[in-house]
Amino acid sequence: MRGGRVVISVTGALDLSTVDVLRATAHQEIETGARQLVLDLSAMPFWDSSGMGAVASVYRRAARVGAWVALAGLSSTLEKKYRLTGMDGVVPLHGGVCTALARPESES
Repeated sequence: MRGGRVVISVTGALDLSTVDVLRATAHQEIETGARQLVLDLSAMPFWDSSGMGAVASVYRRAARVGAWVALAGLSSTLEKKYRLTGMDGVVPLHGGVCTALARPESES
């Protein structure tokens, strides 16, 4: 972690069999001081509703301590699915990690 900034890279599917790992990792980072958390999903080929639920869980935990969460690197197919849920209005989506980390403070 550098300056409260953390990037968690998800590799492989984010589904019922893997969400606990993401949730535990992200929650631990938040509890130990992360205030800018980016989930790098560029190597994630698939997610189901439990994966989206895990993102919502991470967002809620972060919001409780004044931290923010952003997603980065979703494939175009998964991005469409994500936007259909309306969650992009809550947890922003960026094209890449650098873009997510460079967001203006006014978006906090």
